[in-house]
Amino acid sequence: MLEFRDLTLEDKPRVEACARAYSYHLCEHCFTDLFIWRGHYQTKICFWEGFLFVRMMTLDEQKPMYLAPIGNGDLAAAIKLLEQDAAERGIPFTMCSIAEDMKPRIEAVLPERYEYDTDESGWDYIYLSEKLQTLSGKKLQSKRNLVNRFKTAYEGRWIYEDMTLDNIHDAFDFHIKWCEQNGCMRDQDFWGETCAIGTGLNLFKELDLRGGLLRLDGNVIAFTFGSKASEDMFVVQIEKADHNIDGAYQMINQQFVQRNCTEVKYVNREEDLGLEGLRKAKRSYRPEMMGVKYCAKPKKGY
Repeated sequence: MLEFRDLTLEDKPRVEACARAYSYHLCEHCFTDLFIWRGHYQTKICFWEGFLFVRMMTLDEQKPMYLAPIGNGDLAAAIKLLEQDAAERGIPFTMCSIAEDMKPRIEAVLPERYEYDTDESGWDYIYLSEKLQTLSGKKLQSKRNLVNRFKTAYEGRWIYEDMTLDNIHDAFDFHIKWCEQNGCMRDQDFWGETCAIGTGLNLFKELDLRGGLLRLDGNVIAFTFGSKASEDMFVVQIEKADHNIDGAYQMINQQFVQRNCTEVKYVNREEDLGLEGLRKAKRSYRPEMMGVKYCAKPKKGY
């Protein structure tokens, strides 16, 4: 069996090197995502011949799965090693987070070996940074209107702050308040997200995160943070805002991207998780492309 182990902060350079081999623009290839959610998904990793292997547990059924290996080298050998590991552990082999561009690479080296399926709720929403900064064009007019109305209604009363070690605790306090307002304190996902947020904030500097807070009359009404995942893409890991204040979400989104994402072409805002409200909101920003992901299982006979 492969020697899977816990992911540590010291793995960051090596994980990022594997992710740079092929830039698939998926959030799962970002070290920060893997690290802050590692407890929630029981994430384990292993390095082999220039590849990163990741084993996780599904949330709903608590079934083990492997992420598609990322790195540079013998892809067929890497995948067969994961298959062998699953067989030795006595578990079915499922390989997920297969990017659309990776699927033909797998087929080229292991043709007709797998059945693929995809779930739209797990696709990443990827936007042009410039569009999120300017909200230009007719399709984003409603977003511009909300931002402008917010600025007019609260002129002299709002302020955006870059997240620092001095105001991080204010962001976490707002997260707890947000969960109380939205009735998710007893939800299992709340505890997973709370742990992820706490990890990110506690290791803000070590993870090379960037974040921001939006205040109204001195009180936090929104916050966000994320990390640069590749030379051309930034991933927004967390975003929270008071939905009772019109324009709060649009303001934190635009203000953050204007200050932190000017050097990248794309901003990945991750999945909608099948939540209709979240899906509607993310689609309304008109993504440039979707980070389509597949899962693969061996066909009968393999």
